[in-house]
Amino acid sequence: MLCYSTASLPDHFTARHIAEALLPTPFRGVEYVVKPHDLARAQDASWWNGFRLELETRGLHVRNVQLGHPFLLGPVAHEPGLSSLIPYGPNGRMRRVEAALAAMRIATHLGCSIVTVTTGLPTSAPGGAGDFKAQEQAFFDMLSHLVVARPKGMRIAIEQEPEHVIHRAGQLLALCRAFEGVVFANYDVGHGAVAGEDPAAAVRLLGKYVSNLHLEDIKGTTHKHLMFGEGDIDFRSLFETLRGLGYAGDITMDLYPFKDDWAWALRKSAEFLAGMGTR
Repeated sequence: MLCYSTASLPDHFTARHIAEALLPTPFRGVEYVVKPHDLARAQDASWWNGFRLELETRGLHVRNVQLGHPFLLGPVAHEPGLSSLIPYGPNGRMRRVEAALAAMRIATHLGCSIVTVTTGLPTSAPGGAGDFKAQEQAFFDMLSHLVVARPKGMRIAIEQEPEHVIHRAGQLLALCRAFEGVVFANYDVGHGAVAGEDPAAAVRLLGKYVSNLHLEDIKGTTHKHLMFGEGDIDFRSLFETLRGLGYAGDITMDLYPFKDDWAWALRKSAEFLAGMGTR
């Protein structure tokens, strides 16, 4: 399904605003990016059911609940992460685990069966590669915890971020295989390009484990989300690969730099997809 991320729409948009924005476009899926105040009302079934009804009565569906908001847990971007070497306290990884479980409750209320997590930044503590390996293990342990604690039927996707501990397709593949049938890849095409990967080759490598693709353009290896056609990504090769694989997962526009010009970004996104033969 073609989806649009709420991170790419104004922060004040309600469910009705989202529906009114998307209805004239080909996007019928919504990726809901959890904001800090959402965590406090994760248990409020009535509020989330109302949000869901507002969308579904217009033929729209929440397809993914995502925890990529950089300041979800405080003033330091992406901290604490699931890969933090500190287990408890204000900077402990268990805070991120609690946020992920809250997001799963939100997803359940919204009729969505997948939650996407990111891993967190590499530690700045001394130790270099040793600390990085320890953070990979910390993330694996926290992912194991989430797999056990998740609501029945809930799937977990991992989005790779170029600055984070998990930042390459090969890492995603190993985790998906370790938690077969529960953990999937929310592969961000632009992030892959920043990390020096060929997105089409990465998608072929991940194959059946890709549940969602984030799309934006990238110039060189600079992590700055651009409008399609402003960067270097070979989208024709990517979409040929998707067709060859028979890809049936979601495709989500991740254009948060354009949230203040959202109507233009939506129109340009629709034009881009039409040019790729996808509607």
